[in-house]
Order: sequence, then structure tokens, then C-alpha cells
Amino acid sequence: MPSTKFPAPRKHPSRRGKVRKEFWLDPRALRRAQTLLGAETERETVELALDLVAFRQELGEGLRTLAGLELDRRD
Repeated sequence: MPSTKFPAPRKHPSRRGKVRKEFWLDPRALRRAQTLLGAETERETVELALDLVAFRQELGEGLRTLAGLELDRRD
């Protein structure tokens, strides 16, 4: 019977579509964000924080759209 081989797990997340950056960050702010976001790594913390910035923009756009709607009151 042939053996089933699975690919070895990757040690690092995929780098495809990513750019390398180097930052000086306040370690307390980074740890706080990591805790609040429930992130396992500092890298994941930064990526989640960037996603939240984009989501905040999308929420604002949605709210501005909703503010322009006329709603009928239904009893």
C-alpha cells in the first residue's frame, strides 16, 4: 500500500505579496495591542491593526451612506 505524504508544515507564513519593513515600536503599545487583538505574534498584531484601520474607513463610508437615506417608519 503506498504511503500518503503530506507537505511539511511551513515555519513561516507565506511571504507572497508581502514587503519587508523595519520599524521602531513602543514595546508596551505593541504588547497591549497584541493582548487586545488576541494575536499570537507581533507580526500578526501589526497585520490585524492595519486591517482594522481599513475596516474603520469602510465603516465610516457605510455610515455616511446610511445617513443620506430616508427611512419610512413602520408600526
